[in-house]
Amino acid sequence: MQTMLSRMRTLAPGWPDAVHTREPDADGQRHWIRVPDVDALLSARDLTVVGFFGQARREVDHSLIHELEAAIVDTLERLPGVLSYYDLALPPGGFGNLILCSDPAAPVSVHNHELHRRAVELTPRHYRTVRLHTGIVPGPFSSAADLVVERTRYYDFAREPAWLAVRELG
Repeated sequence: MQTMLSRMRTLAPGWPDAVHTREPDADGQRHWIRVPDVDALLSARDLTVVGFFGQARREVDHSLIHELEAAIVDTLERLPGVLSYYDLALPPGGFGNLILCSDPAAPVSVHNHELHRRAVELTPRHYRTVRLHTGIVPGPFSSAADLVVERTRYYDFAREPAWLAVRELG
């Protein structure tokens, strides 16, 4: 997540008013970044962070969950407090998301989003394991402050019932 945040900090000063880009990096990994209001992100302080990392099941057609993700990303400006969404394709078959929010209440608007609820319902069928991190970036977005993970939820969907552990760090 820190690497994703650093990449955003490097790219952000050159962005126009809004950003929606999908680009490969030097290693060919896709970086999908959506920032509905660049000025709001650049002026934000004490960001709330949500990070998602999942290992996709290879035997599953992921088109439905990818369509839901794209539809959610297309509605970011209607989710109060959500400043950005960053999706990174990770080898082999993994995905990482970094969502930056203006305040701790913002993730609740995402959880209440109908499309997000549907994606959560599909998660056990599409992923073997998931790590869900929450934390903060103290100070302004443009600072050099490190991202601080406060809690991680670990999900293992390879078992019935699914295994869950929570680690409080902050």
